[in-house]
Amino acid sequence: MKPLIDLPFLSHGHATLKDVEQSVRFYRDFIGLDVVKTSPRTLVARLGSNTAIVGVTLGEKGLAKANRPWLKNAHFGFDFPTADEVKEAHELSLLHQESFHIKNVGDLVESDEGLSFLLLDQDGNYWEILENQIGGYTRYFDGECDTRHALASFSERNLENRKSILKPLLMSHMTCEVIDIEKSRVLYEEVFGLDCIRLTSKRMLGRLNSVAVIDFIETDSELREHKMHNHIGFDVAGPENVDIARQIIVDNQEKFGFDVIHKTSGSHGTYGFTFSDLDNNAWQIEDYPRGGYYWMFEQGGDLLNKFQPNVGGVEDWHQLIDPETYEYTGVKNN
Repeated sequence: MKPLIDLPFLSHGHATLKDVEQSVRFYRDFIGLDVVKTSPRTLVARLGSNTAIVGVTLGEKGLAKANRPWLKNAHFGFDFPTADEVKEAHELSLLHQESFHIKNVGDLVESDEGLSFLLLDQDGNYWEILENQIGGYTRYFDGECDTRHALASFSERNLENRKSILKPLLMSHMTCEVIDIEKSRVLYEEVFGLDCIRLTSKRMLGRLNSVAVIDFIETDSELREHKMHNHIGFDVAGPENVDIARQIIVDNQEKFGFDVIHKTSGSHGTYGFTFSDLDNNAWQIEDYPRGGYYWMFEQGGDLLNKFQPNVGGVEDWHQLIDPETYEYTGVKNN
């Protein structure tokens, strides 16, 4: 069945920050992510694919206002192939806890899937370090998916050259809590086109042409507000497709229980909108190149201008893509 909105792949998830410089240090020097600082207040990070973490600074006051007890169920997961490596990562986390301002290093937990533990960072975000097979959760899905955008221009080189404290292989998942997993599954399959696999009565994996997956967990959390700053995002090719997607969401608001549908606006140097579903989870659809944020990493180093390319004479990322395919092409030599 063709989904209502044509989305190429799982593009990104959001995290909130207090201080970009400290967060860059935690993401890059401790966890071992590939990080690009995109402005004095924002960063983009990835590991193993182009599904990225977009970190946005709210500051101390902004974070204090947002009561988010559900953040543990909005964590990002990073894989090691063996239990011994997870144990070593746990020891290193305890050893370096103070120097990287880690609020808490959780206990090691053994499950049917392997060993894991949670980190609580300086900003209140949770990070799961887990034992997982090479390739992440791909083993649960039947058949292959089209990962050309998720893996566009991706190289193992950066993994080999890392000097970080931890060295996980892959960002395998981001979590998302739901109230009724079967009711929510209809939305993810019919609107977004996610490939969903039920693991237990209260847990489901969803992927969209991606290596990283969304790990959906049915919970009984009472407070589900303040999720716009922790939304999950998808990209479409062009502002007109953003408008089409928004109209589809509006037309299906009653059917799927969409709560808030924001107007389109320009942010992060692009055009898009956010909306919330019946579980109060927030989603973003934006105009961005095929492959999402990977063009930022292709530019190399920190971007010199806020949300702009690190290329002289180029003022907007649209100048770096093929208008027909929406693929990143870089700067063309005259």
